[in-house]
Amino acid sequence: MSFLGGNAADICSTRYLTPLINHDFSMPCLITAQHPAYMPLFKCFCQIALLYKEQEFGYELALKSLLLQSVFLLLPYSDRTPSAGSNPSSDKLKIVLDYVSIHYADTILVSDLAGLCYFSEYHFMRFFKKHMHMTCMQYINNVRLEKSVEQFEHGNTSILDVSLSVGFHNLSYFHRAFKKKYHMTPRSFIQKLEQFQ
Repeated sequence: MSFLGGNAADICSTRYLTPLINHDFSMPCLITAQHPAYMPLFKCFCQIALLYKEQEFGYELALKSLLLQSVFLLLPYSDRTPSAGSNPSSDKLKIVLDYVSIHYADTILVSDLAGLCYFSEYHFMRFFKKHMHMTCMQYINNVRLEKSVEQFEHGNTSILDVSLSVGFHNLSYFHRAFKKKYHMTPRSFIQKLEQFQ
């Protein structure tokens, strides 16, 4: 039992969680459907959503277990090179990512993001792709799709309402983007969630 108590928490925190929080190593920023960890992580998060929704006695223990399992699944793909601390590029990138996380439901133009970094649009697009390995619009769409999944998991089954609320103003485009990322339609995704309930 001591392994499940404070001692184990100290070991896990010291060896893995604290270095992660302190950016001594980093996890992948984006897990695509082609990533080896995608399906195991997807199953973890489906279970997490169900546990959080039902909140049965002791559900926090299962949540903690699944969250730690998610970290474990990502560890083989982490960059364990110690970071050299803050630098102008990472600071600019953080500003952009924070902006997208807040304004994902709004119309976001490349010029808006470039302005945050004091870059030209051309320079910004090259800068973003160099650091994120995708275009800024691909990143924005990924954020919007992830937000749509959160809404489906919280019981919103109106595909049109969800697509509009996360920034997709063309339903057909939302369907295509969702299917490309998750290999199923939004309706199929909702039906799979209902099977867990």
